[in-house]
Amino acid sequence: MVAIMKIIDDVERAVWLGRRMRREHSWARVGGGAGDDFEAYARILHPRLTGNGAWERRRWADVAATAGKVMHPLVQWERLLGHDEPRGGTSDVGYLDPQVLAALAPLLGAATTTPDDAVAAYWVGGSGQGLRAGATAFIDRYDYVLAQTSTAELAEPGWGRTIGHRFDEPLQLLWPEDHAWVLATEIDWDSTIVAGSKALVDAILDDDRFEAFPVDQDSDLSWDGDTINRPTT
Repeated sequence: MVAIMKIIDDVERAVWLGRRMRREHSWARVGGGAGDDFEAYARILHPRLTGNGAWERRRWADVAATAGKVMHPLVQWERLLGHDEPRGGTSDVGYLDPQVLAALAPLLGAATTTPDDAVAAYWVGGSGQGLRAGATAFIDRYDYVLAQTSTAELAEPGWGRTIGHRFDEPLQLLWPEDHAWVLATEIDWDSTIVAGSKALVDAILDDDRFEAFPVDQDSDLSWDGDTINRPTT
């Protein structure tokens, strides 16, 4: 069944996830953004922008090869460019391309017993602005507007308009009612985490549509996490 996305006020549906987000020692800890205690975690790198504003389909690995850098699970984009410090503000930070989400959706649907009952969370300071909600959910550090949806709906374009967006705006969090997995696009990260079963993560890692790496709940996705591509001088 393809659900019709709708805003919901049942903020209790988000409580479980907030309890599993622990950011001890680092704001960029994987488990802090996607929740602890899942069997496995995948990090999916976001597409890059070209000069004309179109989404670049070239992989990070191509940039790394040109720059003589190394691809690895904690690679940082600014390190690939050889910057001496993180610049921030790149347009794909906190943005999962809806086309990438559409490709992920069937894999996510196959990894839950409740594919027709999922919750999407939109950060009120970003893609949740302007959405009409009677209540917002506080998850970890942020307030979110919640919407009910299904993995089948997210696999097809056009779902954003059903809740008042002009197009398919990126969501920050997504989980099914059985809590089998979490998809998390932290607003300060240029990658998305999928936390769930090893079978789900393996399916993502084996799919060449995604540039993805295995990580764990304690992996550091900050600038300092990329210790391999640091300047030598």
